[in-house]
Amino acid sequence: MKDYLKLIRIPNLIFIIAVQAFIYFAVIMPIVGGYGFIVRIPYWVLASLVFATMLIAAGGYVINDYFDVKIDRMNRPESVIIANTIDKQDAMHIYMILTAAGVGIGVAAAVALKSFTIAFIYIIVAGLMWFYSSSYKRMLVVGNLMVALMSALVPMIPAFAAKVQMCKDFGEMFLQTPVVPTIYTMCCGLGLFAFIMMFIIEIVKDMRDEYGDREMECHTIPVVWGVQTAKIIVTSFAAILLGLSVLAAQKVPFVNTSMSPLFHLNYSMVYVLTAILVPIVFMVYSIWNNSCKAFCNALHAARVALLFGATYPLFFYYLLSH
Repeated sequence: MKDYLKLIRIPNLIFIIAVQAFIYFAVIMPIVGGYGFIVRIPYWVLASLVFATMLIAAGGYVINDYFDVKIDRMNRPESVIIANTIDKQDAMHIYMILTAAGVGIGVAAAVALKSFTIAFIYIIVAGLMWFYSSSYKRMLVVGNLMVALMSALVPMIPAFAAKVQMCKDFGEMFLQTPVVPTIYTMCCGLGLFAFIMMFIIEIVKDMRDEYGDREMECHTIPVVWGVQTAKIIVTSFAAILLGLSVLAAQKVPFVNTSMSPLFHLNYSMVYVLTAILVPIVFMVYSIWNNSCKAFCNALHAARVALLFGATYPLFFYYLLSH
Protein backbone atom coordinates (compact mmCIF):
# COMPACT_ATOMS: atom_id res chain seq x y z
CA MET A 1 0.00 0.00 0.00
CA LYS A 2 2.87 2.37 0.81
CA ASP A 3 4.26 1.99 -2.70
CA TYR A 4 0.86 2.61 -4.30
CA LEU A 5 0.47 5.82 -2.28
CA LYS A 6 3.99 6.85 -3.21
CA LEU A 7 3.25 6.15 -6.87
CA ILE A 8 0.32 8.58 -7.01
CA ARG A 9 2.22 11.28 -5.02
CA ILE A 10 -0.20 11.77 -2.11
CA PRO A 11 1.49 15.02 -0.92
CA ASN A 12 1.10 16.52 -4.40
CA LEU A 13 -2.57 15.53 -4.53
CA ILE A 14 -3.21 17.13 -1.14
CA PHE A 15 -1.50 20.24 -2.48
CA ILE A 16 -3.83 20.32 -5.51
CA ILE A 17 -6.91 19.95 -3.31
CA ALA A 18 -5.68 22.72 -1.01
CA VAL A 19 -4.94 25.12 -3.90
CA GLN A 20 -8.42 24.82 -5.38
CA ALA A 21 -10.04 25.09 -1.94
CA PHE A 22 -7.97 28.19 -1.14
CA ILE A 23 -8.93 29.78 -4.46
CA TYR A 24 -12.63 29.21 -3.93
CA PHE A 25 -13.03 29.95 -0.22
CA ALA A 26 -10.27 32.54 0.33
CA VAL A 27 -10.36 34.45 -2.98
CA ILE A 28 -13.57 33.95 -4.95
CA MET A 29 -16.10 33.98 -2.11
CA PRO A 30 -14.66 37.07 -0.35
CA ILE A 31 -14.43 39.01 -3.63
CA VAL A 32 -17.98 38.09 -4.63
CA GLY A 33 -19.25 38.92 -1.15
CA GLY A 34 -17.46 42.24 -1.19
CA TYR A 35 -19.55 43.30 -4.18
CA GLY A 36 -22.78 42.20 -2.54
CA PHE A 37 -23.25 38.90 -4.40
CA ILE A 38 -23.22 35.27 -3.32
CA VAL A 39 -21.75 32.40 -5.32
CA ARG A 40 -23.91 29.31 -5.00
CA ILE A 41 -22.00 26.45 -6.59
CA PRO A 42 -23.47 23.24 -5.09
CA TYR A 43 -20.86 21.73 -2.83
CA TRP A 44 -21.14 18.34 -4.49
CA VAL A 45 -20.27 19.98 -7.81
CA LEU A 46 -17.33 21.84 -6.29
CA ALA A 47 -16.11 18.66 -4.57
CA SER A 48 -16.47 16.74 -7.85
CA LEU A 49 -14.36 19.29 -9.72
CA VAL A 50 -11.61 19.08 -7.10
CA PHE A 51 -11.78 15.28 -6.93
CA ALA A 52 -11.64 15.02 -10.73
CA THR A 53 -8.56 17.24 -10.84
CA MET A 54 -6.92 15.09 -8.18
CA LEU A 55 -7.69 11.81 -10.00
CA ILE A 56 -6.40 13.04 -13.36
CA ALA A 57 -3.22 14.32 -11.70
CA ALA A 58 -2.75 10.97 -9.93
CA GLY A 59 -3.16 9.16 -13.23
CA GLY A 60 -0.61 11.51 -14.76
CA TYR A 61 1.95 10.65 -12.10
CA VAL A 62 1.43 6.93 -12.69
CA ILE A 63 1.78 7.07 -16.48
CA ASN A 64 4.79 9.37 -16.18
CA ASP A 65 6.58 6.82 -13.99
CA TYR A 66 5.44 4.02 -16.32
CA PHE A 67 7.27 5.52 -19.29
CA ASP A 68 10.26 6.70 -17.21
CA VAL A 69 11.34 3.39 -15.69
CA LYS A 70 14.60 3.16 -17.67
CA ILE A 71 15.54 6.81 -17.12
CA ASP A 72 14.74 6.66 -13.41
CA ARG A 73 16.86 3.52 -12.99
CA MET A 74 19.84 5.54 -14.24
CA ASN A 75 19.16 8.76 -12.33
CA ARG A 76 17.39 7.67 -9.13
CA PRO A 77 17.28 3.86 -8.90
CA GLU A 78 16.12 3.98 -5.27
CA SER A 79 12.92 5.80 -6.31
CA VAL A 80 11.79 3.30 -8.96
CA ILE A 81 8.51 1.59 -8.02
CA ILE A 82 7.02 0.36 -11.29
CA ALA A 83 8.60 -2.93 -12.44
CA ASN A 84 10.10 -3.37 -8.97
CA THR A 85 7.32 -3.56 -6.40
CA ILE A 86 4.39 -2.80 -8.73
CA ASP A 87 3.95 -4.69 -11.99
CA LYS A 88 3.91 -2.56 -15.15
CA GLN A 89 0.57 -4.02 -16.25
CA ASP A 90 -0.94 -3.21 -12.86
CA ALA A 91 0.40 0.33 -13.13
CA MET A 92 -1.25 0.74 -16.52
CA HIS A 93 -4.57 -0.48 -15.09
CA ILE A 94 -4.27 1.99 -12.21
CA TYR A 95 -3.60 4.81 -14.69
CA MET A 96 -6.63 3.89 -16.80
CA ILE A 97 -8.96 3.67 -13.79
CA LEU A 98 -7.78 6.95 -12.27
CA THR A 99 -7.93 8.86 -15.55
CA ALA A 100 -11.28 7.46 -16.65
CA ALA A 101 -12.80 8.20 -13.24
CA GLY A 102 -11.32 11.70 -13.23
CA VAL A 103 -12.61 12.57 -16.70
CA GLY A 104 -16.02 11.04 -15.98
CA ILE A 105 -16.48 12.90 -12.69
CA GLY A 106 -15.14 16.14 -14.14
CA VAL A 107 -17.38 16.03 -17.20
CA ALA A 108 -20.41 15.14 -15.03
CA ALA A 109 -19.75 18.18 -12.81
CA ALA A 110 -19.26 20.36 -15.89
CA VAL A 111 -22.58 19.15 -17.31
CA ALA A 112 -24.26 20.03 -14.02
CA LEU A 113 -22.78 23.53 -14.32
CA LYS A 114 -23.55 23.62 -18.07
CA SER A 115 -19.95 24.54 -18.81
CA PHE A 116 -18.44 23.19 -22.02
CA THR A 117 -15.16 24.92 -21.15
CA ILE A 118 -14.61 22.93 -17.96
CA ALA A 119 -15.54 19.62 -19.61
CA PHE A 120 -13.12 20.43 -22.46
CA ILE A 121 -10.32 21.17 -19.97
CA TYR A 122 -10.65 17.80 -18.23
CA ILE A 123 -10.75 15.85 -21.48
CA ILE A 124 -7.83 17.72 -23.03
CA VAL A 125 -5.64 17.61 -19.92
CA ALA A 126 -6.17 13.86 -19.57
CA GLY A 127 -5.06 13.42 -23.17
CA LEU A 128 -2.09 15.72 -22.73
CA MET A 129 -0.96 13.68 -19.71
CA TRP A 130 -0.63 10.60 -21.92
CA PHE A 131 1.13 12.31 -24.81
CA TYR A 132 3.41 14.24 -22.46
CA SER A 133 4.55 11.10 -20.65
CA SER A 134 4.90 8.97 -23.78
CA SER A 135 6.70 11.43 -26.05
CA TYR A 136 6.37 15.19 -25.50
CA LYS A 137 8.46 15.30 -22.32
CA ARG A 138 11.43 14.16 -24.38
CA MET A 139 11.01 17.05 -26.82
CA LEU A 140 12.91 20.29 -26.43
CA VAL A 141 10.96 22.83 -24.31
CA VAL A 142 7.57 21.33 -25.31
CA GLY A 143 7.39 19.03 -22.30
CA ASN A 144 8.35 21.80 -19.87
CA LEU A 145 5.68 24.10 -21.29
CA MET A 146 3.00 21.40 -21.15
CA VAL A 147 3.58 20.72 -17.45
CA ALA A 148 3.58 24.45 -16.74
CA LEU A 149 0.33 24.94 -18.65
CA MET A 150 -1.46 22.09 -16.91
CA SER A 151 -0.32 23.45 -13.54
CA ALA A 152 -1.63 26.91 -14.43
CA LEU A 153 -5.10 25.48 -15.08
CA VAL A 154 -5.45 24.22 -11.48
CA PRO A 155 -6.29 27.64 -9.97
CA MET A 156 -8.40 28.60 -12.99
CA ILE A 157 -11.00 25.82 -12.74
CA PRO A 158 -12.75 27.28 -9.62
CA ALA A 159 -12.81 30.69 -11.38
CA PHE A 160 -14.46 29.23 -14.48
CA ALA A 161 -17.00 27.40 -12.32
CA ALA A 162 -17.82 30.52 -10.29
CA LYS A 163 -18.36 32.60 -13.43
CA VAL A 164 -20.73 30.04 -14.96
CA GLN A 165 -22.73 29.64 -11.75
CA MET A 166 -23.10 33.38 -11.14
CA CYS A 167 -24.18 34.01 -14.72
CA LYS A 168 -26.87 31.35 -14.23
CA ASP A 169 -27.98 32.95 -10.96
CA PHE A 170 -27.83 36.63 -11.92
CA GLY A 171 -28.08 36.64 -15.72
CA GLU A 172 -25.70 37.82 -18.42
CA MET A 173 -25.87 41.39 -17.10
CA PHE A 174 -23.71 40.13 -14.26
CA LEU A 175 -20.77 40.18 -16.68
CA GLN A 176 -21.05 43.98 -16.78
CA THR A 177 -20.03 44.18 -13.11
CA PRO A 178 -16.36 44.19 -11.98
CA VAL A 179 -16.77 40.89 -10.12
CA VAL A 180 -15.63 38.50 -12.87
CA PRO A 181 -12.66 40.66 -14.00
CA THR A 182 -11.54 40.93 -10.36
CA ILE A 183 -11.75 37.17 -9.83
CA TYR A 184 -9.96 36.48 -13.10
CA THR A 185 -7.24 39.01 -12.24
CA MET A 186 -6.45 37.19 -9.03
CA CYS A 187 -6.76 33.66 -10.45
CA CYS A 188 -4.83 34.46 -13.64
CA GLY A 189 -2.10 36.02 -11.50
CA LEU A 190 -1.85 32.84 -9.43
CA GLY A 191 -2.03 30.75 -12.60
CA LEU A 192 0.82 32.74 -14.17
CA PHE A 193 2.87 32.28 -11.00
CA ALA A 194 2.25 28.52 -11.15
CA PHE A 195 3.10 28.45 -14.87
CA ILE A 196 6.48 30.15 -14.49
CA MET A 197 7.35 28.35 -11.26
CA MET A 198 6.57 24.92 -12.72
CA PHE A 199 8.51 25.76 -15.89
CA ILE A 200 11.51 26.56 -13.68
CA ILE A 201 11.05 23.38 -11.62
CA GLU A 202 10.90 21.22 -14.74
CA ILE A 203 14.16 22.66 -16.06
CA VAL A 204 15.87 22.14 -12.70
CA LYS A 205 14.65 18.53 -12.73
CA ASP A 206 16.08 18.15 -16.24
CA MET A 207 19.43 19.42 -14.97
CA ARG A 208 19.34 16.93 -12.11
CA ASP A 209 18.43 14.06 -14.48
CA GLU A 210 20.73 15.13 -17.31
CA TYR A 211 22.77 11.89 -17.29
CA GLY A 212 19.83 9.53 -17.74
CA ASP A 213 18.09 11.85 -20.22
CA ARG A 214 21.25 11.98 -22.35
CA GLU A 215 21.60 8.21 -22.32
CA MET A 216 17.96 7.80 -23.40
CA GLU A 217 18.35 10.48 -26.09
CA CYS A 218 15.83 12.88 -24.54
CA HIS A 219 15.97 16.37 -26.04
CA THR A 220 15.79 18.39 -22.84
CA ILE A 221 17.29 21.87 -22.47
CA PRO A 222 20.39 20.69 -20.52
CA VAL A 223 21.02 17.90 -23.05
CA VAL A 224 20.56 19.98 -26.21
CA TRP A 225 21.71 23.45 -25.13
CA GLY A 226 23.91 22.51 -22.18
CA VAL A 227 23.57 22.78 -18.41
CA GLN A 228 25.11 26.26 -18.41
CA THR A 229 22.41 27.57 -20.74
CA ALA A 230 19.74 25.87 -18.62
CA LYS A 231 21.08 27.70 -15.56
CA ILE A 232 20.87 31.03 -17.38
CA ILE A 233 17.28 30.29 -18.45
CA VAL A 234 16.26 29.35 -14.89
CA THR A 235 17.93 32.46 -13.47
CA SER A 236 16.22 34.67 -16.07
CA PHE A 237 12.77 33.25 -15.44
CA ALA A 238 13.31 33.48 -11.68
CA ALA A 239 14.09 37.20 -12.11
CA ILE A 240 10.98 37.65 -14.28
CA LEU A 241 8.83 35.84 -11.72
CA LEU A 242 10.12 37.98 -8.87
CA GLY A 243 9.56 41.14 -10.90
CA LEU A 244 5.98 40.18 -11.70
CA SER A 245 5.35 39.19 -8.06
CA VAL A 246 6.56 42.57 -6.85
CA LEU A 247 4.38 44.37 -9.41
CA ALA A 248 1.36 42.29 -8.39
CA ALA A 249 2.00 42.96 -4.70
CA GLN A 250 1.88 46.70 -5.37
CA LYS A 251 -1.65 46.32 -6.80
CA VAL A 252 -3.15 44.51 -3.79
CA PRO A 253 -5.99 44.82 -2.92
CA PHE A 254 -7.39 44.29 -6.42
CA VAL A 255 -10.90 44.84 -5.10
CA ASN A 256 -12.67 48.09 -4.32
CA THR A 257 -11.35 49.73 -1.17
CA SER A 258 -14.72 49.49 0.56
CA MET A 259 -13.98 45.82 1.12
CA SER A 260 -10.99 46.57 3.33
CA PRO A 261 -9.06 49.58 4.56
CA LEU A 262 -6.02 50.79 2.67
CA PHE A 263 -2.95 49.17 4.13
CA HIS A 264 -0.52 51.39 6.02
CA LEU A 265 2.14 48.84 5.09
CA ASN A 266 2.10 46.84 1.90
CA TYR A 267 1.89 43.47 3.58
CA SER A 268 1.71 41.70 0.23
CA MET A 269 5.12 43.14 -0.61
CA VAL A 270 6.46 41.86 2.72
CA TYR A 271 5.02 38.44 1.90
CA VAL A 272 6.68 38.38 -1.53
CA LEU A 273 10.06 39.55 -0.23
CA THR A 274 10.17 36.93 2.53
CA ALA A 275 8.14 33.89 1.55
CA ILE A 276 8.91 33.92 -2.19
CA LEU A 277 12.10 35.93 -2.72
CA VAL A 278 14.18 34.02 -0.16
CA PRO A 279 13.60 30.46 -1.51
CA ILE A 280 13.97 31.61 -5.12
CA VAL A 281 17.28 33.32 -4.37
CA PHE A 282 18.47 30.15 -2.61
CA MET A 283 17.33 28.10 -5.62
CA VAL A 284 19.31 30.27 -8.03
CA TYR A 285 22.35 30.12 -5.74
CA SER A 286 22.11 26.32 -5.60
CA ILE A 287 21.88 25.66 -9.33
CA TRP A 288 25.17 27.42 -9.92
CA ASN A 289 26.90 24.76 -7.81
CA ASN A 290 27.75 21.86 -10.09
CA SER A 291 26.53 18.86 -8.10
CA CYS A 292 23.47 16.63 -8.03
CA LYS A 293 22.92 17.53 -4.38
CA ALA A 294 22.89 21.23 -5.32
CA PHE A 295 20.18 20.57 -7.93
CA CYS A 296 18.16 18.65 -5.33
CA ASN A 297 18.50 21.60 -2.94
CA ALA A 298 17.38 23.92 -5.73
CA LEU A 299 14.32 21.74 -6.32
CA HIS A 300 13.40 21.83 -2.64
CA ALA A 301 13.74 25.62 -2.59
CA ALA A 302 11.65 26.00 -5.76
CA ARG A 303 8.91 23.84 -4.29
CA VAL A 304 8.92 25.95 -1.12
CA ALA A 305 8.43 29.06 -3.26
CA LEU A 306 5.59 27.32 -5.11
CA LEU A 307 4.01 26.33 -1.78
CA PHE A 308 4.07 29.91 -0.49
CA GLY A 309 2.72 31.18 -3.79
CA ALA A 310 -0.14 28.70 -3.55
CA THR A 311 -0.95 29.70 0.02
CA TYR A 312 -1.08 33.40 -0.85
CA PRO A 313 -4.91 33.20 -1.11
CA LEU A 314 -5.02 32.60 2.64
CA PHE A 315 -2.88 35.68 3.18
CA PHE A 316 -5.14 37.61 0.79
CA TYR A 317 -8.18 36.53 2.82
CA TYR A 318 -6.46 37.68 5.99
CA LEU A 319 -5.81 41.11 4.45
CA LEU A 320 -9.43 41.50 3.39
CA SER A 321 -10.75 40.56 6.82
CA HIS A 322 -8.53 42.97 8.78
